[in-house]
Amino acid sequence: MGYPGYPPGGPYPPRPSPWPWILGTLVVVAALAVGVIAAGIFVVTQRDKNTEAATVPPPSAQTIAATNAPPEAAVDPQAAAFATLRARADSDRPFVSANLSERWVPQISAKRTGLVAPDVDGRVVTWTNTEILAQHQRLRQQYPGTRLIWSDEWNTFDLRGWWVTLAGATFAEPDSANAWCDAMAISADECFAKLVSNSRGPAGTTKYR
Repeated sequence: MGYPGYPPGGPYPPRPSPWPWILGTLVVVAALAVGVIAAGIFVVTQRDKNTEAATVPPPSAQTIAATNAPPEAAVDPQAAAFATLRARADSDRPFVSANLSERWVPQISAKRTGLVAPDVDGRVVTWTNTEILAQHQRLRQQYPGTRLIWSDEWNTFDLRGWWVTLAGATFAEPDSANAWCDAMAISADECFAKLVSNSRGPAGTTKYR
């Protein structure tokens, strides 16, 4: 079949290419497909969020209370150190009664809160519960058998409120206890002979070096 307005046999103009229409159609189809996929992803995502929200239980009363609870009060280090000293003296007392009392022992430290005296490094400090505890623990590690007592609980102390550290060695007379202090090279201010008892008073129960 010829082209209207043209003589039979041509020449005829070139036929228009169908590719622009094909490409346009493909672009439209691709755009629609992308839109459909995006819509599907959105629907699935929303469905998963709704499912997750439905499966998470509401917070319990305990959880709400814990969340809204005020922070715990800070622990007072001095009170904690005093409690530790008190517990240590309580636990050591049966041993002292059975093994150290009524004998001469080296007293290697006596401290009370507020005392102004040198520490182990020679620095003059005002002693607190934390420092007294730290010194006692150091002495306890350094000298096996060391025990802690509270002066108020023993009749041979005439001063109240002192934490007293005793070495675990016992002797029949005070000079031997003082010789132990010399052998350990502990200062005369810290270490001397002491007799711990609840059957007698303070008189004659202390011998300094």
